[in-house]
Amino acid sequence: KLSENQLPRPSVRLAAPTENFPGVVKIRGKELCTGTLVGPSTVLTAAHCLALGGPFTVETSQGLIQTNQSIALSSGREGDENDLALLYLPTPIADTRQIISLASGVKRGDSVALVGFGCASSDFPETKGIKRLGTNVVSDLNDFIEVSTPGLQIRKIAGPENRAGACFGDSGGPLLKQVGDQWVVVGVSHGAYNEAGGQVSQFVNLDLARNKNFLTQYVR
Repeated sequence: KLSENQLPRPSVRLAAPTENFPGVVKIRGKELCTGTLVGPSTVLTAAHCLALGGPFTVETSQGLIQTNQSIALSSGREGDENDLALLYLPTPIADTRQIISLASGVKRGDSVALVGFGCASSDFPETKGIKRLGTNVVSDLNDFIEVSTPGLQIRKIAGPENRAGACFGDSGGPLLKQVGDQWVVVGVSHGAYNEAGGQVSQFVNLDLARNKNFLTQYVR
């Protein structure tokens, strides 16, 4: 685990609304979640986002798409390192440039981006539904990929823009790493917990063998 003095000093700017990353989509079921287009007909999200059942409405740049078709790797309970699921769209998306590739090989110290439709702060849950972007650095790799946000004891993607974390509604959203001139998905937002000095956000690691096998088999 990287110590705080090995991580960037937090800026004073907050994670901000963004219109970039059209492949990151809003999912409305029994609760609000985030997902990523990883194939022409496939949206990657967290299993716990689908646990209450559908139908699910996926809000894309091409409009609203409803689906009942899904497959989950696990139950998505808290602490589940296999908290992954896929939603299948009834028709493939027309603009395949929106598809974000899957990747692996993340390591401590890597710069990453967080994108999601979660609340600006758990104090203001009504702010859910606006796509926000922040960046961070991988602070630890254990059962999950972890990033830390200092100075917060509440869950918000509105931490310092360069030390952002996850909030309610960001679940299922991507942890992105830049490889060359492209962004790739290396993790999926699972949850967060508080520790002394701040919040730690956890992302399902797509490099774990069971997760990788699931995605290889079922993304289409």
